[in-house]
Amino acid sequence: MRPYFPYFALLGLLATRTSLAQNQPAPADTTRQHYTYQETMPVFPGGPKALFKLLTEDLQYPPKALRDGVQGRVYLTFVVEPTGDVADIKVKQGVRADLDEEALRMAQRLKTVRWQPGTQNQRPVSVFYTVPLSFRLTESPVALGPDSLDANPGPAIVLPSRLWTATEKTVPANKGVLYGNCIQRLGFSSGGLPQYVRILNLTTGKFYRILVKPAMRSRSENEFCVALPPGRYALQWYEYSYGLEALRKAGPGPLMATRYVFTLEPGQMHYVGKWDFSQPNAPRFRNEKAQLDAHFSAETKSLYEAARISLPQ
Repeated sequence: MRPYFPYFALLGLLATRTSLAQNQPAPADTTRQHYTYQETMPVFPGGPKALFKLLTEDLQYPPKALRDGVQGRVYLTFVVEPTGDVADIKVKQGVRADLDEEALRMAQRLKTVRWQPGTQNQRPVSVFYTVPLSFRLTESPVALGPDSLDANPGPAIVLPSRLWTATEKTVPANKGVLYGNCIQRLGFSSGGLPQYVRILNLTTGKFYRILVKPAMRSRSENEFCVALPPGRYALQWYEYSYGLEALRKAGPGPLMATRYVFTLEPGQMHYVGKWDFSQPNAPRFRNEKAQLDAHFSAETKSLYEAARISLPQ
């Protein structure tokens, strides 16, 4: 697992003027008017370095986000009032709830410091301000507790995701398409029952269920293809005909080393490998993309051949 490295930078304020004409004097009461453009910007005491220290000193990476290996940039907005006080702190664009909450917790410190206010027509005015606060991971190992997939297995019922086929011709811009094939447990003795793999989107915290062996299909190896929201995924369960098997790497070690994880990018095809579940508690993920792609029709082969390789690791 990897600890965090916090980073942030100040964004330039939008160069757009309010409904006031450029040569029109400001109204007497400017305390309720917020500006995105001003003659002078608000100034934090001590400058950007002092602001960086205020927003990152003692910042805590949320434990579950750290376990899940999730990182990203949270955009915070607030208003610097004519008095120099900070108000209306919000998340403009977040990553996920726990990272957003930690960014908001740190941003509350802004209320303890009085800024030099921005001005318009030489009068102090309220100004919108935007700050991105980034959560980033490094490669240094960190000892973590039990896998949160075991501690919080998710809802009892997760409906299977709709299958995706190349007849749809284009990959959805807001999803990633994953495809591969699966060698099932028990071979011809499966009783005709369907088999599934349950996965967790570590970015959003949502669970999904992939059909890897259709009902009444007796052959031991079957293809699968689904479109899912982008993000980083962890394999959780293999649901086969007569059992439920946790998909974890064997042996002790940091939590990150116990999971099989892959990533989906939006608007992109991904080959996730041949998932071999034929042996108990010993899943294997092999790259046999060329062999699988050769089975597709000439009309759809180019779409699959352009896919990225994203084997669970």
